Amino acid sequence: MTYYEKAQDLFKMVEEGKLLEVLDKFYHEDVKIIADDGSVRKGKVEARNYNKDFLREIQEIIGEGVKTITSDEKRAITMVEFWFEIQFKNGHKKKLEEVAIQHWEGDLIIKENFYSKK
Repeated sequence: MTYYEKAQDLFKMVEEGKLLEVLDKFYHEDVKIIADDGSVRKGKVEARNYNKDFLREIQEIIGEGVKTITSDEKRAITMVEFWFEIQFKNGHKKKLEEVAIQHWEGDLIIKENFYSKK
């Protein structure tokens, strides 16, 4: 399976609401995730805890989708442009548009950077 296909599968699972399952299937135990604000989550356990906290705050996902996926197969890098709109339990709504750049080591993501449209 190509890295492009892996990225497609990953985001298909995200769209199905399987955010925690995505961590198990696609992320290395020592993954480093860098958010657009510069904060860093180190390791799958920290990433899982962050995602669990995030999911607890969500009332509803209003919409989401992938705009673009591309890959550099030789360098084992994928880039995905996506968006989602969320209704939080506190009443706030937020639309996020991001690009994720994923560095793969074998079948798993070892590093991921997020960049948000401001």
